[in-house]
Amino acid sequence: MKKRKANRFLATLLGFILLVSNSTLFASINVNNFDRTSNKSDGLLTLEECVSRALEANYSVVISNNNLEIAKNNVNLEPFLPIVSASSRFSDNRLEQRSYTTQGNIDKSSNRGTSAINGLNVGWTLFNGFYMFASREKQEELLAQGEYNFRSIVENLVVNISSIYFRIISLQNQVELLTELVAISKTRYNQALVRYNIGSDSGLEYKQAKIYLNSDSSSLMLQKENLKNAYIDLFKMMNIPLDSGHSINDTIIPETQLQLDRLIELAAINNTGLNSMRAGEKIAELDTKIAKSYKYPTLDFSAGYNYNLNRSQLIPAKFNESNGFNWGFTFSIPIFRGGELNRRVKNASLSKENATLSLLQAEQELESELRKLYNLYSNNLKSIGFEEENRESAFLNLEAAMEKYKLGSLSGIEFRDYQISYMLASDRKLKALYEAKLSEITLHLMAGELFPVSSL
Repeated sequence: MKKRKANRFLATLLGFILLVSNSTLFASINVNNFDRTSNKSDGLLTLEECVSRALEANYSVVISNNNLEIAKNNVNLEPFLPIVSASSRFSDNRLEQRSYTTQGNIDKSSNRGTSAINGLNVGWTLFNGFYMFASREKQEELLAQGEYNFRSIVENLVVNISSIYFRIISLQNQVELLTELVAISKTRYNQALVRYNIGSDSGLEYKQAKIYLNSDSSSLMLQKENLKNAYIDLFKMMNIPLDSGHSINDTIIPETQLQLDRLIELAAINNTGLNSMRAGEKIAELDTKIAKSYKYPTLDFSAGYNYNLNRSQLIPAKFNESNGFNWGFTFSIPIFRGGELNRRVKNASLSKENATLSLLQAEQELESELRKLYNLYSNNLKSIGFEEENRESAFLNLEAAMEKYKLGSLSGIEFRDYQISYMLASDRKLKALYEAKLSEITLHLMAGELFPVSSL
């Protein structure tokens, strides 16, 4: 039952997942759309399916959800309710006595007794310096803090899944780029080998071309290894078999540039970490109220019903029985406890002040980090256009260099420079795309936009 409740809660959250893969802010996701048991080798994964599976099966989310259930169970009316207890005790004893006289005679006697004690008692604290109200409110704030902690786990998981998802796309593009470069290096090597075989080359060129071909092939193998490892990381976070044959076929498309002022405004209100600290500040304030409550008088009410039965051969009557009700009030006033109450209040007040200062510090740090990340994000967006121009120019230069190399008017070393230039320009563009997308997702996280506040 608890697992089904958790799944329904996660399904509700999934309805507000950030659809970062196609520049749309929120999208509706149905966890039932993902085949949880499928191991199809040709199954293509979307970002929504990856997030859906991870939120349902990731161990961190399940553990955090269980902790949230504990916090929910702790919110109850216990501080306001009376305590009712029933007790029953039954005992039976037998005593054998022997007396020895000086004449050698033995006097024997025995005594048997039975006792039954039953009681029903009620204790009810009517007033304890508002402790019960502060305690109840504290449990509610602890629940709110638990919800924000759970929300933080979910948000970070979404960011991590998105980061790996787009990293896989970037790695796949790099693998395609290196595959293209290996093909070019192989063509160059074959041409150099032909020249050597017909005697128009000393052999130095084709050996150097072979070195470059091996170097590019090694880089390609390393990048394929990185791609496989990235898939393993993704499958681990999704909690599916690590040897699954699922794959990703997607592109990285940044959103329209985000506005800094809007992000700062949203972060001040919706950031999950700040809201959790605000709940912690409220808890510290309530701890101060709880500490002060011990200085007030307390009023307790108690009532009970008792039934006692005693039977013994030493009692002239057949048995002794008593029963009846009792009730009363207890009023107490704390007068002196060695300064303990003042110490508690002072320490609680200092904790409240620390919580407030920590919140102010966190707000300042959040805005600082957000501004710095936004600068990086803006530069990456600008770099995408620049690097695309560089990549196109480098590709045209590479094509022209290839023709010159075929005609023998360009040396192998010069041709390699054109290759490296194209590879670096393409790699910089891929890096700028990935970094811009990752910064974009992190900015949404800091602004509290991955999930609306009402989703919790």
